[in-house]
Amino acid sequence: MMDSHISKFSLGKIRRLRNIFSKDNKALIVAMDHGMLGNFKGLEHIEIIAEKMINGGADALLLTPAAAKYIVERLRSKISLILSIPYNPRYIELALKLGVEGIKTTYFGPVPLSWEEMHKIWMISQASDDMGIPYMVEIVPCDKEGNILYDVNKIKLAARIGAELGGDIIKTAYVGPPAKYKEVVESTFAPITVMGGPKMETIKDVIVMLKDAVEAGATGGTIGRNIWQHERPERVVKALVSVLHEGKDVEDALKLIQ
Repeated sequence: MMDSHISKFSLGKIRRLRNIFSKDNKALIVAMDHGMLGNFKGLEHIEIIAEKMINGGADALLLTPAAAKYIVERLRSKISLILSIPYNPRYIELALKLGVEGIKTTYFGPVPLSWEEMHKIWMISQASDDMGIPYMVEIVPCDKEGNILYDVNKIKLAARIGAELGGDIIKTAYVGPPAKYKEVVESTFAPITVMGGPKMETIKDVIVMLKDAVEAGATGGTIGRNIWQHERPERVVKALVSVLHEGKDVEDALKLIQ
């Protein structure tokens, strides 16, 4: 599926997308860009956590530009990186200088978006096309109080709008069951990676969510707090990778954490 999706891209985008996604066209991306919002418990020593994510088998890390510059100098292992950036094309130039595989912008708010908000995404999309770097568009529907709306119709809109605005990868929320989320996947023409969202009650909930999302047709997950705020983050990554790339069931995956 991914190969057919990337066939229309520039050589730069094709190469970078293949670095993000494994040969099975799926990816576990560990989101580690939460520090800019003050939510960094578990990321105090980000370079140590990054090594654990790599050792666990993560396909890519999502970081702020400053964190990426910091850990690249300290990492002993190789991994694909995606930069979380503001709506400023100059940061795409920085991403290319850092040699990363992709960029991502973030939108939490009303869906559909205003013309002003859509224009911001369009500008980044155009610049990413010009410079040959994949663009992950994160659109998460929220109410007026900022609460995430786990409503399949709103999430369908978010996924489709992200693709229409030029996203090469869509990051948005998951809502079950898989048969229902399949409607979301089929509503868009860009691959979907589901967000982890707020900290879940149990790690089993996280594994089940990823397995269900992939069953529905999602290409993986971009998950943060539910991994690195766990007491055994490296093992959590191994468990998620076993479900995503090896097709293991939830109970077998849980054994990798215990």
